[in-house]
Amino acid sequence: MTERPLDGAEQWAWRLLMPALLYGGVAAAWVLLTAAILRLANWRLHQRDARWRLPDGGWLWLGYYGLQLAGGMWSANADAWAFSLEVKASMVFLPVVAGMPGTSIRKAFWWSVVWSLVVYLAGRLAWAGWHLVVEGNPGHWRYTGLAGDVHPTYLSLHAAVAWLGLGQHGWSPRLRWALTGMLALSIGLLGSKAGILAAVGVSTAGLLLRWVRKPKEDSGAIHVGLSSAFMVILLITAGLTASGRFQEMRTAAAVVESESAPVSSSSAGRVAVWRSSWELLADHPFGVGTGDVTDELQKVYERDGIVYAQDRRLNPHNQWLQAGVAFGWPGILMVTLIAWHWIRRGWRRGQDVMLLCGLLIGAHAMVESVLEVQRGVVFILWMWAALEQPEGSVSPATP
Repeated sequence: MTERPLDGAEQWAWRLLMPALLYGGVAAAWVLLTAAILRLANWRLHQRDARWRLPDGGWLWLGYYGLQLAGGMWSANADAWAFSLEVKASMVFLPVVAGMPGTSIRKAFWWSVVWSLVVYLAGRLAWAGWHLVVEGNPGHWRYTGLAGDVHPTYLSLHAAVAWLGLGQHGWSPRLRWALTGMLALSIGLLGSKAGILAAVGVSTAGLLLRWVRKPKEDSGAIHVGLSSAFMVILLITAGLTASGRFQEMRTAAAVVESESAPVSSSSAGRVAVWRSSWELLADHPFGVGTGDVTDELQKVYERDGIVYAQDRRLNPHNQWLQAGVAFGWPGILMVTLIAWHWIRRGWRRGQDVMLLCGLLIGAHAMVESVLEVQRGVVFILWMWAALEQPEGSVSPATP
């Protein structure tokens, strides 16, 4: 199909979305709006008779957003409810935009994610090197010092997805090897326990998939080599720079064994908030409401003297528990259906990247409420929308 005049502008709007997400949520909202307007204009000008179809799995995201809406009916904190609806608006916006007839956004997604992360991390590494050479300060090589304004866990998630996307554009093997090393090094230096474990897990899953599917193409060897190199570099870097953070996990074991154990680390804090969240779920099988999750958890933290969680106003740090505290068991069911549909669809269609991205999101969702912040929910919905569209130039909605 011949490219229409606004196609190029729309593709560049999608390419700007990852830089906007790294910059901040407001910028991302404006970029999304621009991309949607350009797509709508293309449809009205050139394809107004084409069928508009919600992508597969879109009804699940709409259903989850419906729970957000309904949860306001039993929320005392109306401001928090309204803010939640604003943050999660992409659950409606992106499925609708992806279902609009037009060019595929998949190429723009991978281009944007890979190059945005490479440029951002290269800049942060150069900044850290300058501080080390000029000031003798090594602090900028680790965790928030390297991540900048982006939380290290979410930046690790973005970087792992970028690594999965290296095979999506037919880039040269030499470039893929170089970027694999850089992304693995960066995730290790970021020092997020969740990010490191999820990245190692998904690279291992990728190797297992190659063995199970036994592909006949000649590129099989490079995939195995890149996955192996990614894991080795990541594990060595994490072992040298983030071993202390993994030793914190011993404090989590102590909290598991005894509720009176002190909570003084992020690992122990997660166990404490998970326990508090389960208590609220048991007491409220249909949830406390969209806007009251943090407020109700704060009451439990105060009662039990969990100062670490109370001072930081921690949410459940698990997407299933986040949905459970807010909407009860229906929320847990909806999150499970979304994860299952995504992973099952990737497996049945033989699209390993879709499957691995689903597993990566699931791993992060077990230790983070990934749909509660813009750099999580917008990124995840954008990825889902891109993966649901074919690799060709026209979306499946076009006749």
